[in-house]
Parts: sequence; C-alpha cells; structure tokens
Amino acid sequence: MNQWQGFKFHEKEKIDEVAYHHPMIIVPHLAVCVLILILNFFLMYYLFLQGWWGVLIFGLVIATIIFYLGRMFFLFRHNKIVITNERIVDFEQVSFFERFVNEFNYAKIREAKAMIRGIGPTLFHYGNLKLFLREDVGPFELYRVAEPLRLQNKINDYVLKAEAGVCAEKHDPVSMIMAQTRLLNPKEKEELFNRIKAAFQRPAPVDEEAFNNRE
Repeated sequence: MNQWQGFKFHEKEKIDEVAYHHPMIIVPHLAVCVLILILNFFLMYYLFLQGWWGVLIFGLVIATIIFYLGRMFFLFRHNKIVITNERIVDFEQVSFFERFVNEFNYAKIREAKAMIRGIGPTLFHYGNLKLFLREDVGPFELYRVAEPLRLQNKINDYVLKAEAGVCAEKHDPVSMIMAQTRLLNPKEKEELFNRIKAAFQRPAPVDEEAFNNRE
C-alpha cells in the first residue's frame, strides 16, 4: 500500500491499526444539541404565531444544529492516529479545509505513556497518550484516545524493535540490554537491580584444586 486517503506510505510500510478519539468526547455535544432541539420544538407554536420571522428562527435553529452535528462527526472521523510498522502518523483535522499531519518514526520515539485520569475515562477506557521524543524537551500528546494502555504497549513494542535493530547494526550489546530493560516497570527494574547487586556482592568461588597445586 503506497497511498491511503491521500497520504503516501513507504513501499514496505503496512498499517497496523487506525485509532480514533473515544466516542464519549462527543456525548456532551450531542446532549446539548438534543436539548436545544427539544426547546425549539417546544416553542414552535409560539414562534409560528409570530409570523415569518418566528418561522425563520425555528428553521435557523434546526439548520444550525444539523450543520454543527455534521461538522462534529466529520472532525471525529478525520481526526485519527495511524500506527504502521515504521512510524506513527497523526491526522489532526481542524476544520473542513484545514488539516495537519505529524509523523513520528519509532527510532525518534523514546517511549509512549498512557494517562487515564477521572471517573469517565476510567469507566470507558479512554485517556491521553504521550509520546516522549528523543530530541524534543516536551512530549507530544494525543488527547482522549480510545484504549490508550493497549496503544501504549503496541507503540513501545515497535520502539523496542527499532532500538534493537539500531543496536544490532552498531553491534553494541550494552545498548541492546538497556533497550530491553528500559520498558520494565519500576518494580521490575528494582528487582533486576537487586539481583545484579547481589550477584556482584557474592564472593567468587574458590578453585580448591588450583589452590592446592599452587602450594
């Protein structure tokens, strides 16, 4: 696949997943639109009694709600994150005719971290996903994505593979080990540190046969 929805991909690049914002982010907007429509129809008889301008107001409210809902669903479907086997492509649709595209190769990503905060995000499994880049000071944040923990694991796996590939090319075993241990959680890192520390503190075994022959 060399092209997808107008965006060009590399020759051997394959799409792994297309992630969207969680549907819960549009629920408050839908609720407000429904309330406005209910109020509009509740006042329909009164507006119609006012003549042509009352009918005009009634029609403008319905037209505005239809336009707003159409725009909202358009932006919802076109704001997405494409995860491939080589990079992450973030499509940010600002309006009907304005779009930004950000690309992040896995070699330039240090790690991905998910952040779920609040009752709603916890119940419905959505939150923010931060991409910590090697060259930038601040992280790049993807807001209110669905299942951020699963995306975090998937992206970190690709980052680990990219690091392992770079280390293999450089023939650097220490960097390969560091790349493997960087993605451990704090408890696993502490356990690994204690095991390494215990191994270095343990006295080396004495070769009794060699010691006796020396005497």
